[in-house]
Amino acid sequence: MQFLVVGQWQGSASSRAMRLGDGAQAVAADLPRAATTVVDVPAGAGDRLETAVARYTSVRSVAERVAEEVGVASEPVLVVGGDGSSVLGATVLVRPGTAFVRIAGSSGYRALNRAQPVAAETAVLRLLVDRPDDLFPDLPVVDPAAVVVAGIRGTEDAELAALDRVGITHLDVDDATPDTLDAAVTATGADAVFVHVDLDVLDPSEVDGLLEPVPFGLDAAALVAQIQAATRGRRLVGAALTGFAPVDPERAVDDLGVILRAVGALTTASRA
Repeated sequence: MQFLVVGQWQGSASSRAMRLGDGAQAVAADLPRAATTVVDVPAGAGDRLETAVARYTSVRSVAERVAEEVGVASEPVLVVGGDGSSVLGATVLVRPGTAFVRIAGSSGYRALNRAQPVAAETAVLRLLVDRPDDLFPDLPVVDPAAVVVAGIRGTEDAELAALDRVGITHLDVDDATPDTLDAAVTATGADAVFVHVDLDVLDPSEVDGLLEPVPFGLDAAALVAQIQAATRGRRLVGAALTGFAPVDPERAVDDLGVILRAVGALTTASRA
């Protein structure tokens, strides 16, 4: 497996961006250097350009750079770092016959509204399956019937209804057992899979470095089991692991044991 590390998110000096950057660097330090490439993100906060996506220019620039790197890779790529929108560019690997599995605490399916732009990470799944033609025109549109979301909790009814309308399979944190996730991916008919793990799926007791911790998430063992279930008997074409934001760099090491277990599960799946 090759590793693509997204650096300090959106080139911003904000606390949030710096935490995401520190998280990416902490994980990168434990990755094999020869197999790791760092994607620099643009300086500045970015401009929405009258779109429904906050900081759209920065998000699109990162997506284009990630897409360029994964598009020429000779083996599966794991994108590490940034918030959930880091996965956008990596979806050039999601071709017909490939399921897109999102293991996350949030649906990523916020509504898009030009009058009230939203952060890309909160609408990343909607941007992948149901976006206006002028947004990210170079990225593929993912078939909602090939999408499975697992581990969500506290999701608004409007988002759940929107997922149902487009035909996206979703399992909340209580329903997302390895068996139910395996069955849901099997039902897509896909023989390959792309797995996006956003660390907000974990319970705050497992990982301290979360931007918006929500209780009653998965523990480390359950997350590994979910990854194994999603990839069982299927070719892993690529993956992303996002959302690690330690409060300070020195405390990052406290969370790395859990995170590296997820990295190890994805790496193992890429070799199967």
